[in-house]
Amino acid sequence: MNNFKIVAILFFMYSGAYSYSQTPTANLHTKNKKSISSFHEAELLQQQRKWNEAISLLDAVIQKDTAFVEAYLKVGTLYMTMGNKTAARRYFSKASDLYPSVKSFAGAYYTAGELNYNEGAYEKAKRYFQLAINVQSTDKKIVEFAPRFIERCDFAINLINHPVDFKPVLLGPPINTLFSQSHPVLTADRKTMYFTTLTGMARQDNEDIVMTTNVNGVWSEPKSISSNINTTANEGTCSISMDGNSLVFVGCGKPDGLGSCDIYISNKLNGVWSTPVNLGPAINSSTWDSHPSLSADGRTLYFVSARKGGFGKEDIYISHLNDKDEWMPAFNAGPSINTPGTEFSPFIHADGTTLYFSSNGWMGLGGLDIFYTSGADTSWAIPKNLGYPLNTNLNDETLFITVDGKKGYYSRFKGESINYNSGILMYEFDVPDSFKPEKTSTFAQGHIYDKVTKKALGARVELIDISSGVVSQSILSDSITGEYTIVITEGKEYALYVNRKQYLFESLNFDYKKEKSFNPLTLDVYLTPIKAGSRVTLNNIFFATNSYELEEKSLVELNKLINFININPKQPIELSGYTDNIGSTESNMKLSMMRAKAVYDYLISKGVKSTFISYKGYGATNPVADNTSEEGRQKNRRLEIKVL
Repeated sequence: MNNFKIVAILFFMYSGAYSYSQTPTANLHTKNKKSISSFHEAELLQQQRKWNEAISLLDAVIQKDTAFVEAYLKVGTLYMTMGNKTAARRYFSKASDLYPSVKSFAGAYYTAGELNYNEGAYEKAKRYFQLAINVQSTDKKIVEFAPRFIERCDFAINLINHPVDFKPVLLGPPINTLFSQSHPVLTADRKTMYFTTLTGMARQDNEDIVMTTNVNGVWSEPKSISSNINTTANEGTCSISMDGNSLVFVGCGKPDGLGSCDIYISNKLNGVWSTPVNLGPAINSSTWDSHPSLSADGRTLYFVSARKGGFGKEDIYISHLNDKDEWMPAFNAGPSINTPGTEFSPFIHADGTTLYFSSNGWMGLGGLDIFYTSGADTSWAIPKNLGYPLNTNLNDETLFITVDGKKGYYSRFKGESINYNSGILMYEFDVPDSFKPEKTSTFAQGHIYDKVTKKALGARVELIDISSGVVSQSILSDSITGEYTIVITEGKEYALYVNRKQYLFESLNFDYKKEKSFNPLTLDVYLTPIKAGSRVTLNNIFFATNSYELEEKSLVELNKLINFININPKQPIELSGYTDNIGSTESNMKLSMMRAKAVYDYLISKGVKSTFISYKGYGATNPVADNTSEEGRQKNRRLEIKVL
């Protein structure tokens, strides 16, 4: 249940008794005529909206008539009207302590409980909610909601008594300013941070996306991400692809918007961000759509929408990119995540399965708490509260965790007031074990070059799950620098392919099914131009030991080879088999030839014409590595394609 809705219902239900009608003298808990007269005078001031004068008058009464409970309740109600809940809490608490068993004060007890709960005074809140139950055990509203709040208090107290190892460090200047900065996101290499900033401390101030770069551990002065993205309208709450070349963000009040706020996308080409494109009705609605999070492969988008048909006021939705690079109609993430309350700020980690989000519908410490779960689409594990002191009684909304799961970033309101005027600051922290993603991830980063000229190339880089054949990531390297970044997650074996027209494709293999060092990799790839004599090793063709029977996981590479042949149908190529030097020359020649033939036979079985394809075994000749080590022998046991 949404706490804010509960508060609104019960406050207005009960506080009306203390608002505008003159309270009969017989119902007042004092015999002091001067106090009674001042109380009625304060009620008149209240009707005239002279709230401060009424409070001053009643405070003077309370100083002398310290047990005048209705005076406390009146001041508390006035502070509630003025929006000062911290002050209201003191007066409702004092009134409840003075007379803890008066049936007509049930609403006051409940309000005292709610105000203490909202400020994190959970033990006191429990007591006041119990007082309300004690005197109004048949009141349906109290019977339904007070026990839920007591349960939340117990939950919060338990979290506080078992804090997580969380030591946030305030990001100093030039990151944090007098104004508000929030929703930090970083590229895979942690060298660039993007976040949302306000030009002032009022809601009407302009909201922009800024970026900062980290050089030798020092963040640069933040600057606008691009004049193509930031406008006089509001842009913010962004998500960046792991290679830093695709940005999804929120734009509000734009001419092409479908609702109050929509989600847009921009791509960086040759260092320049493109004009943003509205993601259209598959993603955006006629209401409010915001808080996007892009998966590491750039093919799944998580976001928040206030559209009708959800489980609460704001829900998390998901959309997938199809094979035509079109976003499919968004669907609700389901009741495993979404509640009748509010869900905000989804963040899908680079591992693709761990989802962090904030909510006030799940059991927490009050306001918005941050949770995490694992799963996909509409199937998710029960969300887990990330605990105290990351979560507090305030609104704790945003969280970003780096690819390696070691560093976290989040933003929090300054002070006790949850509003823009208090400002928002950003923090960095070492991620506790209890926060860490389900799987460890790292990244590979490098450049694509022409093998002959050493010139940087723009090429398609694909990471494929060998067991399923599913493309885990597909990006283009920068056409000027040749730079690329991909994310690799433990638990799978991957094939990496680099393709460009007029070049032989390159394939690499990453086996992360077993635990190993998960450090970032630097992989420069050199593509070989298609010309007579050119050759390249097929690194994802697998055979059983001393066998020429193709293993099933070779299918990914075999299908890539078929695609290459179809693109270059009249290009003669030879399938060249090689072995290490273990065994006789005769047996090695036979094994290498039969392995090359196995690939040839597969190609022919799939409709490839034999006219331009041949095969040959070379045994242990032409080694590419030293045969004295297993690592070297493994490199020598290979299959190549050679251009004829």
